[in-house]
Amino acid sequence: MPQNLFVACRTAAGLVAKRVRLDQAVQQQVEGIFNQQEADFRDGITSEVAFDGSWTPDEDEFLTIDTPQEAAIFVSAINANPVSIPDINTANIASEGIKAIFTGVSANGATKVLVQRFSPQQLLSRRFSLLQDGNAFRRLSDPAFSLDTGLTCVIEGGKVKFRSFHKLRAIINLIDVYRAATDQEVQDFAAHAHFEVTNAASFLAAADQTIRKLVHAIGRSGTLGTYTVPQIETACGAVGVAVTVNNGRLVMPDDRADIKKLLRFLDDGLYEAPLTGQRYITNSKRPA
Repeated sequence: MPQNLFVACRTAAGLVAKRVRLDQAVQQQVEGIFNQQEADFRDGITSEVAFDGSWTPDEDEFLTIDTPQEAAIFVSAINANPVSIPDINTANIASEGIKAIFTGVSANGATKVLVQRFSPQQLLSRRFSLLQDGNAFRRLSDPAFSLDTGLTCVIEGGKVKFRSFHKLRAIINLIDVYRAATDQEVQDFAAHAHFEVTNAASFLAAADQTIRKLVHAIGRSGTLGTYTVPQIETACGAVGVAVTVNNGRLVMPDDRADIKKLLRFLDDGLYEAPLTGQRYITNSKRPA
């Protein structure tokens, strides 16, 4: 069965799939390109690691997330009757809001989607492009676009497999996977029974992007519900993190740098080297 080519377009309502019609010769070439890119994408991969926003994969690893709701359009397009998918507006490609180009196969109840990121630089109609015409070149005047040189992700088995979070979020809205806390979540965090916050408004004002991401991560991990204040105080002392306890509560520092140090500790983001005793800030909390 031929692999149809689709694009994912960003609209006010989210991503929508549209079909890219190809003649038979070009379709076979496109299939070959995607199949080779899949082989390159999987080459050398020996393990898959669930992504939590904390690390960059090693060369032999995929990162994985459960397929977000918005990404369901990729699987649906592959499983649908191609003629039911609207065609891309070939006369005005630049207005389509293309975020990805994809193809895939569905067999024996399993669907696999191969996805490339699409950037404005791939719209050849926006650039001065030359097209071979016999022994000379002429300017490309019709709307056109190019394929990317590699896959951004593979969607299969209810998982999105990828290596670059930055590239993936250029396609799919991943706010529910990795995001910063809202004002209300920061206020709720400050009001937690574990903390004594002398000025909630000042704490909210100090909450930059880093603090908000830490607040969200700590809330998602359930750390405050798992460990008591005495346990946290003892653990802080073991790695030299200064903390003040008053009336059974952790006193939230006023200084932004000290706030981050405490929150990084609560997020398991501080590491003490066992040999040198040197303490580090780490973005990786991957179990060894």
